[in-house]
Amino acid sequence: MRLIALHVYKWDSEDAKLLCTEQNLQDLWFYQRNTAKEFINFNSRVIAGRIPPGNQASISLEQGIGICHCWTAHDGISVTAMTDKEYPEKAAYALLNKAIT
Repeated sequence: MRLIALHVYKWDSEDAKLLCTEQNLQDLWFYQRNTAKEFINFNSRVIAGRIPPGNQASISLEQGIGICHCWTAHDGISVTAMTDKEYPEKAAYALLNKAIT
């Protein structure tokens, strides 16, 4: 059970703007980190842009890599948390709630 990344965006349906990010890629081999970072950033930005304000969603990433939990507040701030499959959804949304408020 682990949290891989947390991103904060300014919501925009065309292209969400990254405001802040924190990632934990220490468990990956050194040469895999850059590719994993790009994959996480891309999927997080796309998902954050597709969740309209006032909604939340959990989306499984391809190849069973993990889950992206996203919450977009009414004020246009979108927060995503990339987790592995074992991370509880309730805990992820509690974390997103604290990040948004």
